[in-house]
Amino acid sequence: MKRIVLFGDSTLMGFRNGKPSDTLAKRIRKDFQGYEVINMSIADYKTNNAMTRVDRIKRLDPKVIILGFGVNDISIDDEIKPGKFAANLTNIIETLGSQKIILLSPPFTDWHKDSSRPWTRQLQFELVTEHLSKQLDVSYIDLLHKMANTNNLNELLQADGLHFTKQGYNLLEDELIPEIKATLANQNELVSN
Repeated sequence: MKRIVLFGDSTLMGFRNGKPSDTLAKRIRKDFQGYEVINMSIADYKTNNAMTRVDRIKRLDPKVIILGFGVNDISIDDEIKPGKFAANLTNIIETLGSQKIILLSPPFTDWHKDSSRPWTRQLQFELVTEHLSKQLDVSYIDLLHKMANTNNLNELLQADGLHFTKQGYNLLEDELIPEIKATLANQNELVSN
């Protein structure tokens, strides 16, 4: 079975009205029929936690892995340093295979509603993910700036300023679909060469 795996925190897991919701995975299933879409994301996970699940992801042998951590790593509560975040992501990407990865930057969060996720750390951690994408040659979506540069920013997040609304998932889906297609096409090129 050909698989696409979502591996991240509550952004990829989906979270609506205080409960888990498989919103994003359902959307991807519609766009990629013939692929089993497995959501291995867990709310509140940081890259430190993710390290314990990498072998499970690898055993699934997915064609594409959407890697989306950072919303919890940027929190100053139980703070993770940017260097540790980079080391964790590097380990995950190298273990799973860079040609399969689509790396997301941490998403925008409303620091006015949640002061534990300041804008400066959001920017800092986006720079880390962008640098890693170039260094490790992985597909990359700068979700932070895609969100911050929209005209309807307030409509992308739920009242908590952290979790996505339907419009937030629309934006994420619009960014992901072409990247998934390109990643699958690149793999087919590698096989045929």
